This record gives sequence, C-alpha cells and structure tokens, in this order.
Amino acid sequence: MKLVTATATSGFFQPQPVVPNQYRDDVALRRAVSLFTPPETMATLAPDLERFGDLVLSREVLAHVVNAEHDLPYVIGSGFTAFGHPNADALVTSSGWKELQDIGIREQIVGRGYDHGLGPYARLAQYYKLHLWNPSSAVVTCPSAMQDGAINVLARDLLARPDMDSSQRSVFTRALERLLSNDPREAWTSGQWMTERPGGSDVAGTETVATLNGPATRATDVDGLPLGPWSVSGFKWFSSATDCGCVVLLAKTDTGGGSLSCFFAPTRKVVNDGCDVEMNGIRISRLKNKLGTKALPTAEVEVKDMRAWMIGEEGSGVKMISTLLNITRFYNAVSAVGFLGRSLGVVRAFARVRPFPSLKPPHNKLVDRPLFAKTIAGVTLQYRADLLFTGLVAALLGASDSASQSYSPLVPDDHHQSLLLLRILTPVVKAYTAKHAIAGVQECMESLGGVGYMENVESPEMNLARIFRDTNVLAIWEGTTDVLSTDTVKVLHHGRDGHKVLAALDSWFEHALPAGSRLHGDEKAAVHAGWKALRADIPKDKEHALSEGREILRRIGDLVCAALLVVDAERDGDEVAAACATRFAHTRLVAHVPATSAAGKKKANWHAVTKEDMKIAFDGHPVAEKHHAKL
Repeated sequence: MKLVTATATSGFFQPQPVVPNQYRDDVALRRAVSLFTPPETMATLAPDLERFGDLVLSREVLAHVVNAEHDLPYVIGSGFTAFGHPNADALVTSSGWKELQDIGIREQIVGRGYDHGLGPYARLAQYYKLHLWNPSSAVVTCPSAMQDGAINVLARDLLARPDMDSSQRSVFTRALERLLSNDPREAWTSGQWMTERPGGSDVAGTETVATLNGPATRATDVDGLPLGPWSVSGFKWFSSATDCGCVVLLAKTDTGGGSLSCFFAPTRKVVNDGCDVEMNGIRISRLKNKLGTKALPTAEVEVKDMRAWMIGEEGSGVKMISTLLNITRFYNAVSAVGFLGRSLGVVRAFARVRPFPSLKPPHNKLVDRPLFAKTIAGVTLQYRADLLFTGLVAALLGASDSASQSYSPLVPDDHHQSLLLLRILTPVVKAYTAKHAIAGVQECMESLGGVGYMENVESPEMNLARIFRDTNVLAIWEGTTDVLSTDTVKVLHHGRDGHKVLAALDSWFEHALPAGSRLHGDEKAAVHAGWKALRADIPKDKEHALSEGREILRRIGDLVCAALLVVDAERDGDEVAAACATRFAHTRLVAHVPATSAAGKKKANWHAVTKEDMKIAFDGHPVAEKHHAKL
C-alpha cells in the first residue's frame, strides 16, 4: 500500500464538532429547572429558552463576540477634546460589544428578574436565561449584574423612605425606568464603584469624600432632572462597566465623622442651557489590561465634583452596598455554572467526532475512552451539584422578593427564613462555584488537546481559551475566596443573628432530607451527620474560626450540594441522578457515610464504574456499549 503524504489542503481533517443548543442538550440543566419551577411556569418559559439557546450559538452573536475581543476598548484623546474640554464620549467600545449589550437589554436578561407576573419564579427564569447567555456575551453580563444591583438598591430606598424629597424621588424613579427598560436606546447599565487603592475589599480605607453643597443650578441630568446636592471627589481603582449610564458608589461624608455612605449619580450631565453633554465629574485615568474579560472596559477613574444623591441614611453605605453585592454575587455564581456548562457542551461535541487512528470503528471515538469518561464524569458531577446550589439561591432570592409562596419544598414558607439562608448561602455559592468553574473549564480545555489552548476565532463556539480567561475573574471580583470565607464566618459569629442563621440551616437540612424514606438513606445520614459535625467543629473563638474560613465555607457548600443531589434523585428515581447523589456523598462526605453502607463497602469492577462514568458524563446521549481497556 502506497503511503500518501499530507499537505496543507489534503489528508485528514478533523470533522467540525457541532455544539448543540444547550437547553436541549444539557440534561442536568433541565433537571435543575424542573426541581425548582412548577410545570405550568416551565411550560411558559421553555419556548423562549429553546429559542434563546439557538440564538446564543448563532453565527451573528458569535461574530459579535469575536469583534468585541478583537477591537478592544480604548480612551480617545486621554478623555479630552482637541481644545482641552472634557469629552463625554472619550471611551470607545467595539460594535460587537454594543450589539451584545443591546441583545442583553432586548432579551430582558436583567428585567426578567423583576417580572412580577412570574411571582417567586422571576429570579429562576432569569437564572436559566443568564446561564445560556453568559458564555456568549463577552461578559456584558458584568454591567448587567451591577444594573440589577442598582435596581434593587434604588427600589428598596424608594419603598423605605416615603418622605423622600420629591426631586430625588423623580430622579430615582426615572433611573429605575431606564435600568428596567428593554429598549437599548433608552436603557442604562450601572457601575458599582467601591474598590480604591488603600483597601481593595476593605472599604474602610476609602479616600473618596462627599460634601453637601446644595442643589446644582447650572446643569441637569440627561433627562432634565436635577443633579444631586452632594459633591463627590476621589479616585476609584477598579470601575468595571465604565460605559454605564449611572453609578452607585461609596464615599465618606465630611459631616458624618468619616463614616461611609452610598451614593447614586448619572455619569453624564447637560450644561450650557441644554446645549452640551459632559461627564458628571468623571475622568478616566486609564483602562486596565487584564488576563480576561478583555472586551469589558475596566478603568481607573477620578471623580471630581461629581454631583450625586445619597441612597439611604448617612453612614449606612456598607449596609446599602451589601444589598447590591448579594445580587452581583448571585450573577457571579450563575456565570460560573454557565461557563462550565458551555465548556462541557463543547467537550461532548468534540468527543463524539474525535477519532483515534489506531482503533477501528465504530468504537474509535474519544467518547468511547474509559479514562476520558472518568475525567469528564468528575467535572460533570460537580457541575450538576453547582447547578442545583445556584438554583436554590435563585429560588430563595425570588421568594424573598415575592409575597407568594414557592412551589419548591426546598424554599421555606417563612420569608424571614429565606432571608437568613440567603445571608449565609450567597457568599458560599459565589466562592464555591467560582473555584469549581475555573478548575472545570481548564479540564475541558485540556480535553480538547492543543486545539483547546488556541484562541479559536475561526470557530468561536469552540473557543474554550477565551472562556477560561474570563472564568478566572470569578474568584476575584465581588470578593475573593478569602474575603467570602471571612464573610461566611462573620455571619455565623454575629451574636444572636448568627444563631438564627444556624437554626435556619438546621431547619433547612431537616426539611430537605426528612427521615422515613428508604431511598438514599446512607446519603441522608451522611448529610445530617456532616452538618452536626460541622456545627460542632466551628471554633468558638472568632479569630480561630476566621483562620478556618475556607474549610468552613467548603463544607457548607458540600453539604448543601449533597442534600440537593439526593432531593433531585429521589423525586423520580432517575438512574444518573441517583448515581450522582451516591457518588458525591461517598466522595465528599466520606467521613460521615455510615459504616454499614453497602455502596461504601462495595468495590465495583472497572467495567461497571466505566459504564456509570459514561452515563454521568454523557447523560442523554448515546454512547458505545463496548469499552476498551487500552487507553
């Protein structure tokens, strides 16, 4: 047989993997949806999710992503015109970035979370759509998160202060209209400017100062409404979403003894009797050069005489901004599972078509390799757990915003109990899912071999290198793992409130995994024993507990996920869900699995283990029955 030489245009070419609609392809996602959402609500949401699942993988949307990553944001003229005037349009972003922003606004990625017609399921509906959108968004979801947080903060302040000044009420009401709009010509995104050079997440070192100067008489905002009476000046070290229409920021007040207060300000103002638009005391010092999130304009910003309105009471800045942080941390968790879910979808598509030249058909594809299946099953197991954990937080968030009771028994009927659970689980889910997403996306990228390491702009749906770069920020912004571990411990050690949080978790575990059912009895026992042990292990000394913060956070996350996987498996007896529940408990809670556990004692042969790996990794997909030991 004559050997044939390959050339640049002849020889073997890898078949192009087809990444399918994730809503249809991802069994784990659909199970998470159905666990928390009643069938009648899902019947109304499913058509839109199916349509959107196609859109986010369309050639048009992916072309916008490529453009946004190629034509990076920049500042023209260092922020000034040729004659030295401040330039309100100094920041230049790509057409792709703008188009992706517009798609997110039209699709109501933020607004869906405030759809009163969905009652307690509004946040869940938002979660499902955001999960599909984030990997195709070039991270326009970052300003979306802060936009959502600003809505929450402003709406709460309007409700809490019925005696609010009429001018301020008009400004906040109009801002909410813009922030909730699905018209890109009208809508605003928002910034969240907290981080400064001295402290990072420790906002006590804030060097931005607000002075009460009275009404601004020579300028208005872009809607002709008055600018705020506070003059804010300082320097913000990180300001993502620099192209936003408004901003929520922290500053110390000279009348408040240096205490932190929260402020709202439009980013632009109208001057010269309505003839000109200028930045509202904002000057971009420089744009950040980052590992990932390249298309997202992140800047160092100097504010000088920015006219602003105070949100809440003077000195309550940390409390007000915490409300916003709960929203952005929720978005962070959704982004984490979204990135990982898309990456697993790419890997499954690749594995179905990647052949081994040394093996004969039909069992010669990567999908048939036992070691590969084991690797992807491990990533998928954590993904399924994190999907359910994030779904629980979405359900709790939706229930806390609604007067109606949730369909899911996993959500307490008591509104106050939901708030207590949110207080502890929000920092946990943010940190927990971020770490898993980074490791999981890396594993998926590695699974593609050399092509996984490439910036595949020619086939952007395969570009796991971009997703990996973007995923790494999730463990940093909105609080690093150490910051969130510290927050978790502080919640548990917060006197009487800490005891209430522990009691809420006691009640949740008891109701989530009631005694009496024979199914998954060992796994339930492991969860209950694990929670009891963790409660006993939390050091009474706060400083000691803080030093153990990461371990405490991880154990809470593992226990909640183990419980959710059992609940998911028990509701319909699904074979793969049951395998996930058992495997998770017997690997993460191994110290608490009963000694009499049959699953714990049983040593399955490798064929059985591989078969289970295949089912977990490729649930809902046909896989070869014949497996080879040779790898």
